[in-house]
Amino acid sequence: MHVFCCFVYVEAITSDVVPTVGWSSVDFSFDGYNVTLYDVGGGSKIRGIWHNYYAEAYGFVFVIDASDETRMEECMQVIMTFFDNTLVQGKPLLM
Repeated sequence: MHVFCCFVYVEAITSDVVPTVGWSSVDFSFDGYNVTLYDVGGGSKIRGIWHNYYAEAYGFVFVIDASDETRMEECMQVIMTFFDNTLVQGKPLLM
């Protein structure tokens, strides 16, 4: 099972929370399933690679840092573009 996890970084609330730079993955077992979690950064420069993970993903976790209200429009545009991809449609999403 593959889960794509994208984080649209706006601004960290605390100094010990930092945005994902690039991407990383973690493999683990859960309830008898082998799971790969892809943590893909949400910065504008890395969003172009997101589509490379859509086909293999069984579900998505989309995290929005809402601490900067001035960037909510940007987040909405990113989400709409994400939903427009046919490889995303019909798959589970946790937001």
